[in-house]
Amino acid sequence: MLSLPPVLEFRHIAMKPNPRRFDLGVYPHKVDLHTRFADVDPQWHLNNVRIAEFYQEGRISFNRALSEEFHLERERGHRILVARQSMDYLAEVEWPGVITVAVGVSRLGGASFSLGLALFQKNKCVGISDATLVHATRDGPTRLPERLREVLASKLLPEDARENARS
Repeated sequence: MLSLPPVLEFRHIAMKPNPRRFDLGVYPHKVDLHTRFADVDPQWHLNNVRIAEFYQEGRISFNRALSEEFHLERERGHRILVARQSMDYLAEVEWPGVITVAVGVSRLGGASFSLGLALFQKNKCVGISDATLVHATRDGPTRLPERLREVLASKLLPEDARENARS
């Protein structure tokens, strides 16, 4: 008779976002987006894949706003790549409705930076996301240009909202 290994027990470790990130006021950039019927899943809330797209729209809106406000132009052969993105779902996002995607810089590194993002619906934080972006050329990661670093520094989240509260 085939003997199966004992069932492994995994402890669920609660990952708690920094509570300061639940405050819409800490984010320097905000964009309102309308939910669509096409975003709804069979449980009648927004599909998780669509939630990721809302964060993407927030990042794009943030980048465009920086370009317009600070007259930034991308250097030829340089690009910003998303290296990592995490998402915490805090509550269901409903249709129909408007959601606010809030964005701020949470970390500045040598060749990379991180964005802290959040989704709000009806003035309630329904999701938190963190994205790490890398400045690169065809040869790989390269130091953030000084002008871009200055612009990103002007959009930093407050220090207490940048602290990692996960434990």
